Amino acid sequence: MNKNPYNLDETISVARSAFAKRPALEMATNSGCLYDLHKQRFTVPCLGQKYGISYPAGHVTVNNDQSEAPLITAILLLHYLSHSTGTALSQNWISYKDLPGGSLYLEPFKKRAVIPFAKKFGGYPDNFILAAEKLGGEKAQHGDLSYIIPALPRVPLLYILWQGDEEFPPNATILFDGCADSYLHTEDYAILAGMTVGAMLAALKG
Repeated sequence: MNKNPYNLDETISVARSAFAKRPALEMATNSGCLYDLHKQRFTVPCLGQKYGISYPAGHVTVNNDQSEAPLITAILLLHYLSHSTGTALSQNWISYKDLPGGSLYLEPFKKRAVIPFAKKFGGYPDNFILAAEKLGGEKAQHGDLSYIIPALPRVPLLYILWQGDEEFPPNATILFDGCADSYLHTEDYAILAGMTVGAMLAALKG
């Protein structure tokens, strides 16, 4: 996404420009999102919420109350629509460092997503099950406990926990489909993975 977290206004301006240059129906087909020709508006489901995105202006609202979406969320969704290629999922899982340039953003990814995930859910597997299933997660067969969470259409994230014992603390990892770079930039995945942890925590309260 943007290397300077204080420059979000410029980042969303660039994201809107790229979005406006792409044909709407092509983006809808490639992303798997609905596009209303009459309203010129995309509907994008993300982590249990639906967002409306006007075309070509790229204004992003939360559908349930039509309030403006947070800038970081708006940028992510605009990137998703303009970057999606429609590539079929590979069904193979890769680590963040295996994404293009992933090693450069590995530490921010861990701080945003992996560490909070392990800290909040490592010792509370029942909470992980409840939260993941509220977000439409599908149980997987990795680690001690794992779920595939559909963060966006065609963008599944695999969350894996190892619960630890007397010698080792709980551990965790987050994996991505092998074609993940066909839908978002590597930096965006650090944001999305962290947002997913936040959505799971919010789901426990809801």
